Amino acid sequence: MRAVLGAAVLVLAVALAGCQIDEPTIGGTVLAVVEVDGGEDPVDSPMYYDPPIVPEVAWKVEVRLDDGSEVTVTTHGRRYEPGERVRLLKDEHGELLL
Repeated sequence: MRAVLGAAVLVLAVALAGCQIDEPTIGGTVLAVVEVDGGEDPVDSPMYYDPPIVPEVAWKVEVRLDDGSEVTVTTHGRRYEPGERVRLLKDEHGELLL
């Protein structure tokens, strides 16, 4: 029984070794933050039932990834500060989200 279990574990380990699982997050450091137009009109957005009292603000965030490359991400969330460490999420289309 142990031999069968050991063989099953070995087969599973070999099968998993062939799979490459991409890390869903990428680390980086914020280089610059610039306020930009919020983009879509919040009245037409399916996210809102009523127009917000305060207009939505978007931020263009330049990030240097840990591999040395630089990317620009637009976010509608909180404002980031230069020098801040962040994790970017890679979506199913390969786009980076902050």
